[in-house]
Amino acid sequence: MAQKAPWDIFFKCFQNHATPEELDEIKNWLGKDSENQKMLDEIYNIFSISTVLPPPLNLDTKKAWNKIDQKISSKIPSSSKYFSFKIKYAVTIAAVLVIGLLLGGIIDNLLRTNRLSNQFTEIVTLPGQKTSITLPDGSKVWLNSASILKYPIDFNARKREITLTGEAFFDVHKDKSKRFRVKCGNLDVDVYGTSFNVKNYPDVCLQEVTVAEGIVGITNNLKEIKQLRKGEQATLNKTSGEVTFGKENPDIVSAWKNNELIFRNTTIDEVFKSLESWYGVKITIDKEMIGGHNYTFKIKTESFKEVLEMIQVMTPFDYKINGKDVEIKYNN
Repeated sequence: MAQKAPWDIFFKCFQNHATPEELDEIKNWLGKDSENQKMLDEIYNIFSISTVLPPPLNLDTKKAWNKIDQKISSKIPSSSKYFSFKIKYAVTIAAVLVIGLLLGGIIDNLLRTNRLSNQFTEIVTLPGQKTSITLPDGSKVWLNSASILKYPIDFNARKREITLTGEAFFDVHKDKSKRFRVKCGNLDVDVYGTSFNVKNYPDVCLQEVTVAEGIVGITNNLKEIKQLRKGEQATLNKTSGEVTFGKENPDIVSAWKNNELIFRNTTIDEVFKSLESWYGVKITIDKEMIGGHNYTFKIKTESFKEVLEMIQVMTPFDYKINGKDVEIKYNN
């Protein structure tokens, strides 16, 4: 039989005034007896198929009770009148609770199966493309090419957490009550309101976090290892697992969001990896060239061929373009 329910807390939930501790008490109540969960599940199922709350909101409690009463009466033996009355009373209160929680945005605190937790919004940029978006909390994100940004549809309801593959620049809306977390491989980023650049492409051995404004917490396995301030950068070598810290100009690091690509004493393999994403091509480099050349230059509106010809002035090589495939041969 269903255990005694904390009705006073139910009504607080209906008014969206329940504390986290009181919500935990409800969750504990749900776990004491399977009948408790069945009660709420039954009401949720009835509510989800009914037209009691069409937009704009118009509550028809009589219609709701008729649906609930019919549903319960069909399941309870007529000889169990007292038990039937208790269940009807409990389910009526539970129906009010569920409606209130749905309106308050905290139904996931009471239902064991959170229907929102498995639904995500995903933004994908193809090689050679970039985009910018505004998250539900007002934070702005610039997404570089060949990148994926993913966040749950209930983002900002209780927490702000997203997953990044590739590169993005974040301008995070300040909210001291909700930490903003970027999950991006071995190094995660925790902030409450600031701006920073994260670079973590799967095929690049380095992961970088560079701070443009404010303070950023760098975490590894949920443990904060260092806080970074403006102009500071954390770099993870994915092969060795070593994390190093240094200084970097955030304007140069994030120049890509302004449609500029800036290299400063950058190795040839890093340059061509960036050009692959920038122009949406696949570049194969002669192994003799790797590790022997570094470059400092900037591109903005130049075509891919113009960039190759510019690099040719600094390093003798021949190139062959076949659609999106590019082959670079050392010419020494």
